Amino acid sequence: MYETEIEQKYRDRANRMVWFCIASFCSFRAAVELLNGNVRSAGIIAVVSALVVGTFLFLQKKRFQILPFVIPLTMYAFYLAASFAMNSFKYLYDFYLLILIIGVTYFSIKNFLALVAVTQTVNLALSIFVLPNHFNEGDVWVHFVLLFGASFMLFMVVQFAVGKTNAINKAFASFGALMKITPNVLILIDNNNEIKYLSQSVQRVLGIERPENLIGRSFLELFNEYSVSEIFSEISKKRSFYENHHKININGQIKTFDVFADKMSENEADGMFFMLNDITEIVRLKELAEQDSLMDGLIQIPNRRAFDKQIVHEWNRALREKVNLSFLMIDIDFFKSYNDTYGHRQGDELLKVAGKVFNSNLKRSTDFVARIGGEEFGVLLPATNSYQANVTAERIRRSVEEEIVLTTTGERTNFTVSIGVCAVVPHKGLEYSYIVERADKALYKAKQNGRNKVWVAD
Repeated sequence: MYETEIEQKYRDRANRMVWFCIASFCSFRAAVELLNGNVRSAGIIAVVSALVVGTFLFLQKKRFQILPFVIPLTMYAFYLAASFAMNSFKYLYDFYLLILIIGVTYFSIKNFLALVAVTQTVNLALSIFVLPNHFNEGDVWVHFVLLFGASFMLFMVVQFAVGKTNAINKAFASFGALMKITPNVLILIDNNNEIKYLSQSVQRVLGIERPENLIGRSFLELFNEYSVSEIFSEISKKRSFYENHHKININGQIKTFDVFADKMSENEADGMFFMLNDITEIVRLKELAEQDSLMDGLIQIPNRRAFDKQIVHEWNRALREKVNLSFLMIDIDFFKSYNDTYGHRQGDELLKVAGKVFNSNLKRSTDFVARIGGEEFGVLLPATNSYQANVTAERIRRSVEEEIVLTTTGERTNFTVSIGVCAVVPHKGLEYSYIVERADKALYKAKQNGRNKVWVAD
């Protein structure tokens, strides 16, 4: 339900109350006159009541901005005139209470105070200048003082009530505005799981064109997928729920939500509050940022951070499946000299070429290469024994040896690599650092034996 509907519902309720008061008071007044045998007075009351009702309908239809102030004052004028016409002032203050009730219904506290001030001023003038000619002076002042005291007490009570009502109206207005603009899906349901209020964001997030049509219907109708409806049906039974990164199928598209649900109060009849925070885009951007943080910015292959995560993953899998895991530690020979000779920019170009060569020589999607520091690279080869790892290492070494790197001046340069190889079947008590250390020692041996070589650890 939206703000305009809330206001309309409030106005309708206020109008019904006013109609009830008018009908009750007018009927009671006419009945009193008839019981006393005053048919003429009852007729005048009926005519005045008809005028009041007609005026009320006319003002409602025209939607005059001053409607709240005009209605009570008009009624007051009608009944004042009727009292003079019937020469029956003793009923004047009875209808004054009706005027105050109608004023309470439509007025802010400021306007209600103005109504009391205006009408009581008129009543005071009547009490002093007019009514003594029809009543004895004591009765007049008794009526006036009693009604003034009653209206003052009513004013005090209404000041509190109207203040609370205004606070509630502001809260509803704020709630209505929140339901319109919030990016989150907000749903209020009753104890029968029927929707009481619904934010407009369901149109964008859940793809529902006219969300207002779902008011009063089961909130499970928001979700087309049976599995999703089943999940939320279970949540509604629990009456309390919270979960981060909850995957939900919305019209064939998987979206990620933070889902919150809780009871409105301890009373089950008050229903539940649901909030679905669509974090699909946030999760996507986070994943992209994480991917970027795992890539080497220069060579565009995984970096040391990505390697550390991958080796743990592959080591645990090899441990679980009891298969070989091989690791190649690759170092570019004499890279510092190359850098010093041709400059850092050309050194960066050589690293890019090296990364491409390493990548192109890995034949399986599970093989993994990363730059683990400076001119050092690491290659993980899952389910690969020592012999197979040696074949791959030799293929990489020969490809590098044949690669030509052009400088900015067009000079043809080349480079070589030394590779240390280690293959192991992981077992309990052995850490993944073992394979790295053994490959590093094998790399050292390859360098000691003249570089541009592959050395396999024992």
